[in-house]
Amino acid sequence: MLAGFTLRLDPFAPEYDPAVQVAEDAPAAPVDTRVEGAAWEAVRPTAPSGPRRAFFVDGVRRIEHRLVVETGEGTFFGLLGSYGVGATRLEARTARVEAEAVTRVLVVGGGERLPTLDVAVRSSRTRLRFEPRVVADRTANGPLIGLQRAMREDEARLAHEIGRQDAVVFLDGPLDVATSEAGLVVGFVKRLMRTYLSPDQAALLPRLRPGERTPLFLIQDRVPRYSWYLRLAHGRSIESPLAGVVRLETSGEVPLGQVRELAAASAALLPRLASDPAHDPRAPANHYTIGGLEQRLRRLLGDALLIRRAVEAHLHAHAGG
Repeated sequence: MLAGFTLRLDPFAPEYDPAVQVAEDAPAAPVDTRVEGAAWEAVRPTAPSGPRRAFFVDGVRRIEHRLVVETGEGTFFGLLGSYGVGATRLEARTARVEAEAVTRVLVVGGGERLPTLDVAVRSSRTRLRFEPRVVADRTANGPLIGLQRAMREDEARLAHEIGRQDAVVFLDGPLDVATSEAGLVVGFVKRLMRTYLSPDQAALLPRLRPGERTPLFLIQDRVPRYSWYLRLAHGRSIESPLAGVVRLETSGEVPLGQVRELAAASAALLPRLASDPAHDPRAPANHYTIGGLEQRLRRLLGDALLIRRAVEAHLHAHAGG
């Protein structure tokens, strides 16, 4: 240990973006912490076992090839990407993956729209169809943003469809405009990136015990959301004291009574699903239902090397000159 310093590990494995990115800055948006009318202290779960049925929606993405697109108007950045979206249904102590689907896209920045690209995979006698997507951003990062947006839109669409059923839907990641009216959908944010609480209020987070949450607060942003922090589990003693703390949010249009029920359901259910470092490099925040769904979706994306070779063979066959 360095004199005068305490070193702590971020709970996520180093190949992932950090789980804890919050700093002692001003809150990211105006926040009302009085909406629940309770003292600012830990709230224990009131639901004995959580919802009878719950769904967990998530997606995975992969860049198959980065592109440089040359046209008469100039040179643009692009990519060929694949993503999978699906849901895990949790009911009666059983979990089942359903509604999984894989989409392949050709994303080009600068507003350029290319035709659909069909690539033959000779060894499997199948064809990969990359549908065009357009982003205005002309930077090298623009196509990746477009790929991420396409996946998030499909996640939101699936959450919206499932949200019409009599079930709670946990959508991996924060909510946005597309998901703000998707019924009883709860955004599950496992990376703490923004500051929403004052330093005095944030001091409660490291003290939360597994299953405890903060009181509700209303984020008065462009899309108002109710939110709360919940501890799934304690991390190791050498990790950040925020290891195992996640943030959840739901639409500000949901009646406050229902938001309390969602918060209680999350506190009763999610800690039981917390993963461990032996099984998941993002433990304990990346719980077992999401981790299993991600593994399933990655398999459905297909062999990355096989797809890369098929794309290269296609471009060689159609190269001019």
